[in-house]
Amino acid sequence: MSYLQNLTFTRYLVLFVVIPAALIFTISSTIKVPDNSDTKELKYKGAVLAHIHRIGNGYGSTLSIDMHKHLSSIGYNYVQLNTFAYMRNRKDVKIYIGGDPSMAPQFVENEIRNLHDMGFKVMLKPHIWIGGHDLDPDNWRSKIDFDDPKKRKKWFESYSEFILAEAEIAERTGTEMLVVGTELVGVSKYTDEWGRIIAKIRELYSGKLTYAAEGMNAQKIKFWDDLDYIGIDAYFPLTDKAKPSLEELTKGWEKYEPQIKSLADKYGKQIIFTEIGFKSVEGTAIKPWEWEQKGKTSQEEQALAFEATSIAFKDKPYLAGIFIWKYFTDMNSYEKGNNEKGFTPYGKEAEKVISGWFGKGEKNSSQ
Repeated sequence: MSYLQNLTFTRYLVLFVVIPAALIFTISSTIKVPDNSDTKELKYKGAVLAHIHRIGNGYGSTLSIDMHKHLSSIGYNYVQLNTFAYMRNRKDVKIYIGGDPSMAPQFVENEIRNLHDMGFKVMLKPHIWIGGHDLDPDNWRSKIDFDDPKKRKKWFESYSEFILAEAEIAERTGTEMLVVGTELVGVSKYTDEWGRIIAKIRELYSGKLTYAAEGMNAQKIKFWDDLDYIGIDAYFPLTDKAKPSLEELTKGWEKYEPQIKSLADKYGKQIIFTEIGFKSVEGTAIKPWEWEQKGKTSQEEQALAFEATSIAFKDKPYLAGIFIWKYFTDMNSYEKGNNEKGFTPYGKEAEKVISGWFGKGEKNSSQ
């Protein structure tokens, strides 16, 4: 090789090897794995495991067992399962149970047993899904409400049938925690009705109970005394811009953390973030509840948002645990297209942050 050829080759080597390596190092160096030594550890280090709605790909499947092994390697000790009942629209007083054969009780129960065999504990978190949400954004569970007392009574009777069936599954399988309702903002103000439902659940189920409030709607709920934990689906805006710094994201929690602590103090109960998640896109912490995957892919921003959360709630004993939204029973299913920009931390930089926060391999909780 001539001197000129050798010089040209060296320049290309610098261009295609050294520079990309330097860029990778620069990006990775901005994301730090939290040091959880000498800190108050979370009791519930939870993953939300979403069901793929196909028999053989969802709950109770061999593919799901493979995901259990992965979750164990990250340091999770709890897994949340989401079951569903359905309404045609938000004003329908009838809740339809059992519409999905792939989520029949035997599959859910097998999933719980498989998780227990792996050493996990389980939270069962039932959801209401309403048809037509794409056509009418108000067809969402938080919008369910009935001014007419007769219609309200019928709805609560139907809901009671649904949640008591879930309580029976939870008791039969030794599920450690049950969520009595999820993001039902409109009907959560009917304290007496919820008190009666919770009392009926207690007759059937011996595990821990919580309710998953939508953000700081938790402050308006009056039946926390009937439950063991205060649950919050914690999608709080932490910034108003894309590409924020870690310091800015951490500061973003300052608006909410005192309110969350005050709620825990008021009722003398610990808080669980029954869901928390960030998409892997630029601007993920602006409106973290949004499903739309707008913006450029950014594993870094997703990871920084979780790192900021770990810093904001370090040594906060009122926070009992969190559940990361979300993983799938089959990561290579038809949902795969959501993986790159979606909420899942699977195989992303955020998962390294979560593993460092939780303590890799610490799989067993005292409850």
